[in-house]
Amino acid sequence: MDRLLELDPATGLLRYKRAVIGVPRKQGKSLLGTSLALEHLVYGPDGGQVYSAASDRQQAKIVFGEAAAQVANSPELSRLIKVYRDAMEVPSKGSVYRALSADGRRAHGLAPSLVIADELHAWSGSYNTTRDEELWDALTTGSADRPESLVVGITTAGGNTDTLLGRLYEHGRRVSKGEVVDDAYGFWWWEAPEDADPTDPATWRIANPNLVEGLLDESTLKAAVASAGSSSFAGFQRYHLNQWVRLQGQDFISPFHYTEAKRVDSIPEGATVCAGFDGSVSGDSTGLVAIDVETGTMSVIAVWEPDLQDPDWTVDRSEVNAAVEAMFTKYNVKMLWADPSFYEPDVLDWSKKYRRRVERIPPTTQRMAPLAQQFVADLVANEIGGDQDPRLERHVLNAVATESGSFRKEKKASPRKVDLLACAILANGARHATKDRQSNPNKQRATIL
Repeated sequence: MDRLLELDPATGLLRYKRAVIGVPRKQGKSLLGTSLALEHLVYGPDGGQVYSAASDRQQAKIVFGEAAAQVANSPELSRLIKVYRDAMEVPSKGSVYRALSADGRRAHGLAPSLVIADELHAWSGSYNTTRDEELWDALTTGSADRPESLVVGITTAGGNTDTLLGRLYEHGRRVSKGEVVDDAYGFWWWEAPEDADPTDPATWRIANPNLVEGLLDESTLKAAVASAGSSSFAGFQRYHLNQWVRLQGQDFISPFHYTEAKRVDSIPEGATVCAGFDGSVSGDSTGLVAIDVETGTMSVIAVWEPDLQDPDWTVDRSEVNAAVEAMFTKYNVKMLWADPSFYEPDVLDWSKKYRRRVERIPPTTQRMAPLAQQFVADLVANEIGGDQDPRLERHVLNAVATESGSFRKEKKASPRKVDLLACAILANGARHATKDRQSNPNKQRATIL
């Protein structure tokens, strides 16, 4: 962080105006973003505008939530910073901090003094055509009006260099090699060499600074390698070695990974669970999947699969509502994350009936990709696993990976459904949110909107 905040001796202002930091997972990206935000909010210029930005509002609020929790746990910071539902403020300086999602239109007119762009690999698309890159352009253009401004991206590698991150990465490499002169551009990227052995601990140390510092246990990466077995190392290379690896068209989850993570036992009655719901009307499956918060066991609560011989087949909504009610009766349901598509009135009714235990999760790529990647990481680490239900296994193994890190059917018209996978991914996301909120009540208040 000291290098990032280095001053230009000629002007006394920050040397870097734009910066990209690329590291694998488990390297403290959120902590770095939090530290930058609070440092700038307290010690930066009067009237500062700090924003954490991401392709998804929930992702953007991760850094905001971490910062809010730090303020709550520090008497000194609490005296200086007022934390509101969606903002922080230092009244004595007139400085404010907010989280932004990928709607560039809302960013026009802002004049940020600090932008923390989180997980740039998820900011996909072709330049100047997506809302993600519209947001980036709006923030970087707005910050240009402030001589003390800094826009910094903190991310892991992507799979396609024809993206915003890809262009920032290539520019940084050229600056580092002296091929391009850009003294205001900071670039720090940890990655394993392309020809390095991904199973060699020496390779891991090249890409993972926390291994060198003793903040990450080598056994974590050993377990990930062991879980990969004879299957592709593409996911391991991207997420743990920070290499640019395409995942498009590959299995979203290898049969090896899924089999190794399977549980023998099912979820017992009365267990504390989170759940995911993905609904359809006729053409696709509708499903409800629960996950045991303590053991990570995933189980199908109910599924309605279309009758391919009956063109008039539809889902019986009364059965769906009955299944949801039965689940809340049988288990201690902490949170249900529901895709509201086609079921908006039903989801609204569940939210009222079960109070704050139901949340709407629109199925956008920006929202689903980070959740899907978390699901893969947890499955590989054996933190979660399906029970013996062949329906869940079938849906999981039907899925193929997308360039964004999410999943899809092999073909749009394919009868090989993946809806129970969507349910499981939502359930696991709810599990993480629940555990996070339980471990840090102050963060809960800061992040729930």
